[in-house]
Amino acid sequence: MRHRIGSAVLGLVLAFSMSAAALAQAEDDTPTQDDSSAVDTSLVAPVPDQTAQAPLFLQLTAPSDLDVTVRLETAQLPITGLTVPGAVDSVDGDLADVDAQGNFTDSAALAEGANEIEVVASDNQGNQLTTKVFVVRGE
Repeated sequence: MRHRIGSAVLGLVLAFSMSAAALAQAEDDTPTQDDSSAVDTSLVAPVPDQTAQAPLFLQLTAPSDLDVTVRLETAQLPITGLTVPGAVDSVDGDLADVDAQGNFTDSAALAEGANEIEVVASDNQGNQLTTKVFVVRGE
């Protein structure tokens, strides 16, 4: 009988100590040592730049037509248009200033007879758009 009481007491002591160890571990925030690798939750994956850039476009507002006939007295043709803010624009190879809203204005020198004016817009991603205006001076 003594042997049974001793075994029962020993069993209760072991059960109590295991319960106490489990409760202590549950209160502790450190991960257990069960051969699984610990995950560091303090690291956050980098978030890509969420500012989407508008696609490049080029729209001429003047002249309104891409085929133009002007008088012989007209030596310069004003070119105005709209593109993406921050784009680089050129009119016949000369850089045009683009404002914060994407508006640009420049002019192209006209020779007598047929002229081809090339307007180019490009962005910082390497995209490029070209529009050509055909002008006849002096007819």
